[in-house]
Amino acid sequence: MTLFREIIAVYWSSAMASAACPATKFLCYLLWLLPKMNGPQWTNEDLSPLNLVDGERHDFIVVGGGSAGCVVASRLSEINDWKVLLLEAGGEEPPQADVPAFIPLNWETRFDWQYQTEPEDGYCGGKSCTWNAGKVLGGGSILNGMIYNRGNARCYDKWKELGNDGWGFEDVLPYFKKSENNRDPSRAANTNYHAVGGLLNVQRFSYQDKNVQLLMDAFQELGYKDVDINGGTQTGTTLLQFTQKDGRRMSTNRAFIAPFRNKRKNLKVVTNVRVTKVLIEPNSKTAYGVEYASERHRHVTGKAYVNKEVIVSSGALKSPHVLMLSGIGPRSTLSSAGIDVIMDLPVGKNLQDHVTCVGPQLKVEGKQQTLSSNQNIIRHFREYVRNHKGPFSAPGSLQVSAYIKSRYADPAIDFPDIQYFLPSQAVFNTSTGQIRLNTPFCEYNRIYFQPSVMLEKSIGYITIRNKDPFLQPVIVPNYFKNIEDLNVIIDACNFVAKNLSNTKVLKDAGVYLDTRPLPDCAHLEFGTDDYWACLGRNYTETLHHFSGTCKMGPDSDPEAVLDPQLRVRGVKHLRVVDASIIPTLGNSNTNAPVIMIAEKASDMIKEAWQ
Repeated sequence: MTLFREIIAVYWSSAMASAACPATKFLCYLLWLLPKMNGPQWTNEDLSPLNLVDGERHDFIVVGGGSAGCVVASRLSEINDWKVLLLEAGGEEPPQADVPAFIPLNWETRFDWQYQTEPEDGYCGGKSCTWNAGKVLGGGSILNGMIYNRGNARCYDKWKELGNDGWGFEDVLPYFKKSENNRDPSRAANTNYHAVGGLLNVQRFSYQDKNVQLLMDAFQELGYKDVDINGGTQTGTTLLQFTQKDGRRMSTNRAFIAPFRNKRKNLKVVTNVRVTKVLIEPNSKTAYGVEYASERHRHVTGKAYVNKEVIVSSGALKSPHVLMLSGIGPRSTLSSAGIDVIMDLPVGKNLQDHVTCVGPQLKVEGKQQTLSSNQNIIRHFREYVRNHKGPFSAPGSLQVSAYIKSRYADPAIDFPDIQYFLPSQAVFNTSTGQIRLNTPFCEYNRIYFQPSVMLEKSIGYITIRNKDPFLQPVIVPNYFKNIEDLNVIIDACNFVAKNLSNTKVLKDAGVYLDTRPLPDCAHLEFGTDDYWACLGRNYTETLHHFSGTCKMGPDSDPEAVLDPQLRVRGVKHLRVVDASIIPTLGNSNTNAPVIMIAEKASDMIKEAWQ
């Protein structure tokens, strides 16, 4: 019954429950069926943290149970003599996250930090942008699109060129392969780039609707070959691989924590506990534990201590927040907030992301659209519950992607700077273009292209408002501060509107470009550079690839917060392991690189303490 109430709470606020949505009957059926699905053990947030005692001592404390934290805690607990405590501010992984078609249904729920950027002219229509980030065991690997994309080898070689020895592509490739269990024979056979036997399952979806191959064919008609973007070639089109197993999401919680959680006595996982600061002895500058508060009661605090290290793995938005609350950050910022300065470091600078927008849209009508009647939706969901197959076992058109080059990319090398993501929409009012929010990705009559700037040049920052650990930080992404990023958006939109939408394969299928301008840009002629620039500035979106805010670098780098061993400069027994360590964001999704970073960091820590 607890699970049933929790699911109702999640979906009650969803647009699927509105009168405008014809799938209301399906929602009721889903609420009845979903508790019957096999999934991770649910723990009501009211019950946690009963298993955490004030003053506990462990060898390692991992702050944050996201994509990185789950990996680090799992790998360190492989050493039987080491006691490892994993603290996560969110709750347990919800069973609805299993369903690939339900990717957007956990956004802006209690599983999401629901960050808001500061309103700025030039992007997001001058309003705040919503930045989703996982507040749940598994972190971003619960909310994300499950895409397994490592990025170009040149991105990691750049890290090494910046003075981070041991972080070139040849150095990190073994750590990508260490976690990988690739179940696609054609990919797994390429042993130079792929591996089997790791804890993380990687494979393409077996279910592909009628438009998946159609989109692949359209790109190929323009000369873009079908490539394995993790296999040595990026430019081209691809049927993506995902962190999933037989139609069910495989988060880092499911891959790295769940198999060992009740088997390793030295691994303790506590949810719904927010770390409010790292405890640091001010004279010796040595981390010796953490202070925490119950996420539910907030005023209930306690402390936990370490024999060896505190490892902050709270993500590129939360990790700098935790460090600054702990006295590590820009002196002026900490002093103005009334926080004693332990170490003056540029924490929160170098914020990077991949910016995108609502780009050109293709109308998918007639036999190509996949919208179903309530009766068929219920049948599809019943099929998924029984055997994890059918339309709900895949995210619709999101399975297809492509890399191309803008005017700024070097035409002579394989280093593309544009990637297309192809999420689908269900439009229920074709006269206004009003979409049905939060419907399963497999139910759609519209595909919109997210023209994504994958080598973004604009840099933002994150800082704190005051020393209240429950107050959200200040986030300023500075999208399009460098005008080249906006020009990349323009190039990407023009390619779809002028080239891809005019391919014979799409025309023959009756899939057409929607040439109606979006409301905020209706004063401009559709398809012009000014129109695409307007889309970029007014319909801005994030790919949720936040990174760089605790930059690693050599001693000579004044922007570096960490050394190449991921140790906080000037502070003993404290490391950061997550996307915040990235010096320059690569041209890929960040989940696979973060898992790699956590694998490599785990070995660094083992070497240091064994």
